[in-house]
Amino acid sequence: MNEQQSQDDKLRFVLRHYKENSLDAEAAWQTFAERQGIRRKTAFRRYAGAAAAVLLLLIGLSGKYYLDRNATEWIAVTTGTGEYKEVWLPDSTAVSLAGNTSLRYDRKTYGKEKRAVELTGKAFFEVARDEARPFSVQTAQTLTTVLGTSFQLAEKAENTSLHVQTGRVRFSGAEEAEAILTAGMSARYSSEEGLQMEEQEEADGNYLAWKTRQLRFRATPLEQVIRDVSAAYQVEIINPTQGDTNLRLTSSFDNLTLDELLSVINETLDIQLEVHPADKNK
Repeated sequence: MNEQQSQDDKLRFVLRHYKENSLDAEAAWQTFAERQGIRRKTAFRRYAGAAAAVLLLLIGLSGKYYLDRNATEWIAVTTGTGEYKEVWLPDSTAVSLAGNTSLRYDRKTYGKEKRAVELTGKAFFEVARDEARPFSVQTAQTLTTVLGTSFQLAEKAENTSLHVQTGRVRFSGAEEAEAILTAGMSARYSSEEGLQMEEQEEADGNYLAWKTRQLRFRATPLEQVIRDVSAAYQVEIINPTQGDTNLRLTSSFDNLTLDELLSVINETLDIQLEVHPADKNK
């Protein structure tokens, strides 16, 4: 008798003696359980409880993983009045922060698909070039986007101004106002006046003096000198005597303290420029 014939005989035997509904599965399980010493309900509850605990643990871990993966991790750098800081971002972009400035970025997303930072105040950026991941600076009113360049961005309550030193920069505000700026160009945006292009005149060459501590004046009107010195040292300079308003200054200053600088200007023009009293203790 071969194996196939043996299987057929067994099947015929079962069919000949089987009666519908004659098999009590519950009774069969009970008999088996008694012989094996298994308490079915207790075992089921124990295994079900363990399975539920494992399931809840997996749900908790997966939820935590999802939240962790999507949570932000802000890195923020701030400066106080008159303070200056150099910051290196993860992609080697260098940022110089003027006083009363805040820069922040999400460490988890920075450099993945884009390089995005948020700015309040004034900063100079030297952006590492990466054409696949554009670099952007978001302020309250504007968005500046570059691939690799250097520029200064100054955000104030009344407007945001941009000075491009090298490369190309896209500068945009609300209402689809947008401009492409190249080296030597400047622009200003405000909600009242919109986007305006500006010429960088000779006197504007000191716009980075707060960073370089270098000031250059060539027959510069006293009013402009006061503005440049105030911006460079982040204080308010006043001329209490209000003397000759036609005075002009031609001079260069490299890394002088504010007191040294004012002393030279006052002696040269025979005036009495001084720091505004409210700023003396800053």
